[in-house]
Amino acid sequence: MPMAVLISLSALFSGSEAALFSLSARDQRRLDSAGGGGRIALSLLGNSEQLLSAILFWNLLINMLYFAIASIVAGDLEANESFGAGWALGFTMLSLLAMIFLSEMLPKSLAVLAPLRTSIVIARPLNIAFHIIKPLLPLIGTANLLAGRLLWPGFQAENEIDLADIERAVELGTDDAVLIERERLAVRSLVELGTMRASELMRPRGKLRLFHPPGDLAEIFEQETPGGYLIITDESRNHMVGSLDVRLLRPSQVDRYQDWIEPVTYVPWAASVARVLDQLTKTDSHVAIVVDEYGDCIGALSTDRIFRRILAPHSYENVSGDAALAMKDMGDGSWQVSGSIPLRQLAKFLQEELADESIATVAGYLQRTNERLPRVGDQALLGRYQLSLLDQVENESTIEVRRVKETDAGDGTAELEVDQ
Repeated sequence: MPMAVLISLSALFSGSEAALFSLSARDQRRLDSAGGGGRIALSLLGNSEQLLSAILFWNLLINMLYFAIASIVAGDLEANESFGAGWALGFTMLSLLAMIFLSEMLPKSLAVLAPLRTSIVIARPLNIAFHIIKPLLPLIGTANLLAGRLLWPGFQAENEIDLADIERAVELGTDDAVLIERERLAVRSLVELGTMRASELMRPRGKLRLFHPPGDLAEIFEQETPGGYLIITDESRNHMVGSLDVRLLRPSQVDRYQDWIEPVTYVPWAASVARVLDQLTKTDSHVAIVVDEYGDCIGALSTDRIFRRILAPHSYENVSGDAALAMKDMGDGSWQVSGSIPLRQLAKFLQEELADESIATVAGYLQRTNERLPRVGDQALLGRYQLSLLDQVENESTIEVRRVKETDAGDGTAELEVDQ
């Protein structure tokens, strides 16, 4: 009987460890609205290091008591003439297997299948056990620190990721020159995320599929959804409040699509893409809404779009079904670009400095320069290049970029002439 109780207690702590530390960020947010048990579990996770120490301490103590009792019983069996050494050995092996299976493998396997529900159920007894051992936790932490200093004094924690290590892995990982170049390109794109702004990579508002529930999703499926995400708006249809990944929506889920709407993260237009990705990871979100200096939602940036930029920087816009960032070389020294292309990206390509970096797109630059909505024929200078609006259909505009050259006007002044 005592051994069965100890196995049950060990299973409780093993399952608690597996459940609590396998909760995703979204599950942890759900704990706050899951009643008293959920709030207790959330408070325990707030001090995860001490919680893990307490769980391991209780598990170790219980296992020691269990095997102490098993050793006593095995000794009694061996001393008893009716049983002997064979029974003692069999009992010891059975006790060991019972501990491994019933208090480790089985509870952990069940806990990771439903970590949220398990965490709520075990929160109250685990909280009692945690507070019983809490006064000893500083002593346990000090003992761990001293043991680490004595056994491995020069130990230093490594960074989770280091770009130098990635580059070495690229060089040593393969002899294929094409593959090495692709991997280097991915590393370079990864580094560029730290300097690229969210407004450069976002999908502009005019290219988003906006939807306000309640509504019929049948119309949505009739047309392709750019990026795969449907952006949910509030009643005013001006503010973006959620996202719905229609690619993962099964037919049986269409009628209850509201249950699959995910919250979004809001980021400023000037935030780096690396910062946006970090924030999306921390909040377990997939879509970030980009906000300008006036608080207006000007676009959206998804994790899919960021990773496509890392892995295929020259073709990700075609993979996503959005050619907004495409630049077409006309072969005569000019380019045709979409008005939605980020102005900083075009300036970087042309090696020109921007006087005002608050302008997001090339079309916006034309609008700011001419102080009105762009019309066909509008022109603007960007350093040594002239931008001309060639065509505009609905929200899509085509702009010609052509270099200009200086000519002598004869009076000592210089005039700009389009380079034909």
